[in-house]
Amino acid sequence: MQAGTTLGSQDDVLTELAKLGETRTWEPGATVVAEGDEADCMYLIHTGELRAVVCGKGGRVTELNILGPGEFFGELMISGERRVASVVVIERAQLTRISREAFEQALLGQPRLALLLVQRLALRVRTLTRTVAHLVSVDAYGRLVGLFDALAIQQGGQRAVPGPISQARIAERLGASRPMVHRLLHDLVHGGYIEMTRERIVLLKKLPPRW
Repeated sequence: MQAGTTLGSQDDVLTELAKLGETRTWEPGATVVAEGDEADCMYLIHTGELRAVVCGKGGRVTELNILGPGEFFGELMISGERRVASVVVIERAQLTRISREAFEQALLGQPRLALLLVQRLALRVRTLTRTVAHLVSVDAYGRLVGLFDALAIQQGGQRAVPGPISQARIAERLGASRPMVHRLLHDLVHGGYIEMTRERIVLLKKLPPRW
């Protein structure tokens, strides 16, 4: 990106940014950045889906958010510190890696890029604030109901959460233990509220507000 270049939309900014780095494909399960690693670059997402997670006490993993095309992560490299979360590929992804040096040069020549960065950081802070508030104020069952509501779609006349989605993944998204999630799902199945298969979780009837 050259100084003096005029950028219009956010897509224009990301297109110009992509020219500063190296693009490659990442397979599902790959860890792009790991919590605690040196923060020396950022990534743009062109295709695919990734998730940001943190590891807490006892090795419990909590999912912070899901990232997709048009987004970027690792921008906290500008602080020169270490990664505060890991980012793992869910669906095959094409990413562009941009070094700290290249990004800092782009910031100097393009004020609109700095504005985009501030806007994205503000949005991410709001998202994380809502996530933490939800984890603190709602019990594990309430978070499970909220997760089902957010993910469920109509399939063949039934409302279902498409999969595969493992109990371990559900636990990470809820910030709960795997035994707790296993017990809740087991109870809901036996209560006739849900039906679980490898491909999906069918919501047979309205879930009770409390359990």
